[in-house]
Amino acid sequence: MKHRRLSVVIAAHNEARTIGPLVRRLLQWNRKPEVIVVANGCRDGTARIAKATGARVVRFTHQLGPDVGRAIGIGLARGDIVLVLDADMLIPLAQLEPFVRAVERGVDVALNRYPFPHTKQFHHQTAVAKHALNIFANRADLRAASLTAVPHALSRKAIETLGPMAFCVPPVAQARAMCTSGLKVALAGRVHVGKLNRVRSALHLKAYRELILGDCLEGMAVIIRERGIRAGFTDLGRRRELGDRLASTAVAPTRVRVASVIPTQGERHLPELVGTLGASNVDCIQLICNGVDESMAKAYEGMPNVLVDYHRQRVGHDVGRAMGCLQVEADKYFITDADIVLQQGDILPFLNALDTGVDVALNRLDDILPKARQTDPPSIVKRFLNLALGRSDLGVSSLTAVPHAIRGDAVRTIGADALMVPPLAEVKAVLAGLCVQAVHAVDVVKTNAYRPHLHHTSAGKPLQQLIIGDYMEAIAYLQRRLGSRGNFPDTLRRRDVAEKYMQRKGWLQQEMG
Repeated sequence: MKHRRLSVVIAAHNEARTIGPLVRRLLQWNRKPEVIVVANGCRDGTARIAKATGARVVRFTHQLGPDVGRAIGIGLARGDIVLVLDADMLIPLAQLEPFVRAVERGVDVALNRYPFPHTKQFHHQTAVAKHALNIFANRADLRAASLTAVPHALSRKAIETLGPMAFCVPPVAQARAMCTSGLKVALAGRVHVGKLNRVRSALHLKAYRELILGDCLEGMAVIIRERGIRAGFTDLGRRRELGDRLASTAVAPTRVRVASVIPTQGERHLPELVGTLGASNVDCIQLICNGVDESMAKAYEGMPNVLVDYHRQRVGHDVGRAMGCLQVEADKYFITDADIVLQQGDILPFLNALDTGVDVALNRLDDILPKARQTDPPSIVKRFLNLALGRSDLGVSSLTAVPHAIRGDAVRTIGADALMVPPLAEVKAVLAGLCVQAVHAVDVVKTNAYRPHLHHTSAGKPLQQLIIGDYMEAIAYLQRRLGSRGNFPDTLRRRDVAEKYMQRKGWLQQEMG
């Protein structure tokens, strides 16, 4: 195959030690690439060495910040294929070939497979954010691969479609690429850049971690803008109008101290659960019987402290939780599912936590599901939302998972109707300043019933798709309140310099070489 012209873009800040060997290595490549070095804020000989070695050099007096130099270099590149590298990594040419070949085969954005599964880097907070971005774009197959990481290669079509400025924030460019049907995004080479990265200070790592979290949120804003607040993921027949109707019209007949809310479709463990709750200081058990024959509902009518709300049709996932909280006014709510077998020791810790200042008491799932097992899409998006909220301590704990308990005042603060979308309720609780804590571990992973029509790949895993949509909806609300980057402002990048540079026909500053 005839090689198309290749450009290599390298942003460099004080990389005099490695820039010479890197440029020499690239110019010895049989592909004869154009090598562009964007030297910014350098106080050493980086620009001089790069020029002397044969690179085309563009110099900026001030540091541009992460990724901005890459974007400028991409805008200047003349090749049909653009390969992006870092100045401090001497990667063998054989490891760069797969990225270029992928573009030659028709890929528009060829990503590094890094970080690799089954490594500690795969569970880092930044990897979780990158993985979540791909999941929300319905590209879970990309795992945590990202334009943030080098090497990556771009087609001329990708650059012209997205525009060079998009690459100032790599997850934004990636989100736009994944949402553009005409561009093909795929995994290509496999370079362990974690081993090549130099050691950084803790302060530097914290700043970059927060930058990437904000970048991925900004990328998610692109997905929401293109595909809607659920990014096209199913709501799985939720009858939200039922909860909305109750929220606007219902008047709770009585107030109790502790109420348990249980949506049910006639699960066989329900009688046992009702008995356990009755012995656990629960004053009222509100059953939302839906999608079952009326005889099942009648079997519980008249039982002490049990209220039954019957609906012949299914109300949809989580809607029953909201309906139950709207029909009983309580100081405390204990919410669970009818197919989860509980002991008293699994109920009291949640209720007791509400007496110690906790407003929302969650199932502490990290005790059940260690990080090494948190690789499925629901776990990734749960953990990311907590990171976005600045609550990394919550891990994968979530209002999506039962059992959990909520103070009545907290329900009234966030609105009971918010419970129809559990992650949305969690975001509202945290932003309202409520105390949200993971207080006790109940293994619902092992006991949760497997339903092929909801869980199996052949059915499209609709329950997983519902959960992903819920978390996208929660992110959309977070961004409406806090902006597209949440609590992670971009203070490091000089996007303004890149924008002015792109707009001008001449150089912003002197070009060398």
